[in-house]
Amino acid sequence: MITLGYVLSFVLALILIAVSFLSVQLIMLAWVRLTRPAPRLTLAKMNDAELPHVLVQLPVCNEGDLALRVAAAACALDWPKDRLTIQLLDDGTEENHAVLASRLPAIIPPGINLTLLRRGDRKGFKAGNLAYGLAHCDAPFVAIFDADFVPAPDFLRRTVPALVADSGLCFVQARWGHNNRDANWLTRVQGVLLDSHFAVEQEARFRAALPMSFNGTAGVWNRLAIEQSGGWTGDTLTEDLDLSMRCVLQGWRSAMLPDIEVPGELPPNAAAWRSQQARWTKGHAQCARKLVPLVWASALPVHLKLAMTAQMCQFAFYTLAFTSAAISLFMLSVGLPPYPAVAALGLIVTFLGLSCSIGYLWLGQRMLGHEKDSKLYRTLVLAVVFPSGLILANTRATLEAFFSTRMDFTRTLRAGEIHAGGWRGVPELVVGTFVAVLAVSESNWAALFFVFAVSGLVSIGTMGATNALTRAPVRRSISTPAE
Repeated sequence: MITLGYVLSFVLALILIAVSFLSVQLIMLAWVRLTRPAPRLTLAKMNDAELPHVLVQLPVCNEGDLALRVAAAACALDWPKDRLTIQLLDDGTEENHAVLASRLPAIIPPGINLTLLRRGDRKGFKAGNLAYGLAHCDAPFVAIFDADFVPAPDFLRRTVPALVADSGLCFVQARWGHNNRDANWLTRVQGVLLDSHFAVEQEARFRAALPMSFNGTAGVWNRLAIEQSGGWTGDTLTEDLDLSMRCVLQGWRSAMLPDIEVPGELPPNAAAWRSQQARWTKGHAQCARKLVPLVWASALPVHLKLAMTAQMCQFAFYTLAFTSAAISLFMLSVGLPPYPAVAALGLIVTFLGLSCSIGYLWLGQRMLGHEKDSKLYRTLVLAVVFPSGLILANTRATLEAFFSTRMDFTRTLRAGEIHAGGWRGVPELVVGTFVAVLAVSESNWAALFFVFAVSGLVSIGTMGATNALTRAPVRRSISTPAE
C-alpha cells in the first residue's frame, strides 16, 4: 500500500505540473497582449476597377431562417457585383433544401451572383462542403461565414486589401460578436470566454508572430494557401484548425483584425454548449494526433513547434483534471493521504489556475472596454464554474479522438432547437453528487478544486435536466450519423 501511495502521488504530481503549464500559457499570452505593439497591416489601395474576384461561401445545414439571413447579409456586401460570387452551400435534408430553394429568390437583389449548391451527401462534413464549393469557382480570395453570423456591408473592403497587399498571409480573421450575449448566464459566460480568446489569445499570437488558427467563420482566405496546404479535409472535426496548422507547415502566416467584429449567435442552452465544446475538444485532439508528429519532423524553429503543440493540446486540461480527480478520490477512499509535497503542489496549482483564468478573462473584457459591466464579476466566477462541468463530456471526446475512428459531426444548435440525443444532464448530476459525498472529508489542498468541479457538474447537469423537462417539440434532428 505504501508503494502504491508513492506511485499515485508521483503520477498526481506530474499531472499537476502539466496543468500548471496550461496556466503559465495564459500568463504568457496576457503578457504578450499587454506588452507587444500591434503589427501594422498594409492595406492595398485599389479603386473598384482593380478589386479582385471574391468568393463568399455560406455553409449551412438545415438552418431555416438563419440561412436566409446570412444570404441577405452576403448580398449586401459592398463589392463590385461582377467580381462577387456567393455560394449558399446547403448540406441539409431534401425537404429543408426545397424550402430554402423556394424562399431564396425573394431575398436576392438584381445582379447578385448567388448560387444555391447541394452535393447530396455529407462526406467530410463542413470541410467537404467548402471543398465542393471551391470546385465550382476559381476566385482567388474566399470569405467564409457560418449561418448564424451577419457581416457588415464593408467587411470585404476592410479585409481583402490586407491579403492583396501581403501575399504571405493565408487568411485574415475578424473578431466574433454575440447577438444573444445577454440571453442568460450561460450565454454571458460564453461571451466572456470567447472575448478573451479573440482579444487576448488570438491577438497575442498575432503580435508575437506565432501561429494562430482560423476560427471557422468571419474570415477571408487566400485560395492559393488552401490549395498549397492540401485543401479542406474532413478527417478531423475542427477543419479550421487542421488547415491553419498545415498552412504554417507550408510557410504561410495569418493575421488578426480585432477592430472588425462580426456578430453571431451563442449556443442558448447547456445541451447545445456541451455538444459544441465536445466537438471542438475532439477536433483539437484529432488535429494533435494527426499533426504534432509532422510539426516536430518539420524544419520550423523550436519556439514555433512548441507554440503549435501547445495550441493543439489545450484540450488536455479536461483529461488531466479528470485523471487528477480520479486519483485523488481513489486515494481518499482507500485511506492514502497525499504526501505533503504533493499536497502543497496541489494547493499552488489550484490557486495558480484560478487566478490565471480569472485574470485572463478579466483582461479580455478590459481590452474590449467591458470591465465596468455590472454583471462582470459574477460572470467571471461562473466562467470558471461552468467549464468545470464539461469535464466528463470533453474527457470522453478526447478518448474518442485517440481510440476511435467514429466521426459524428453535431452541428451547433441554434435558438429554438433542442438536442436530438439522449443527454439530459444525468451523468453530470450523478458524478457531481458522488464526488461531493466522497470529498466532504478531503484534505484542504484539493477542497477548492472539488468545490469548482462539483459546482460545475451540478450546474451543467441541472441546466440539462431543466431543459429536458421544459423542452419544446424537436424541430429537427441535429445529429449526423457516422461515416
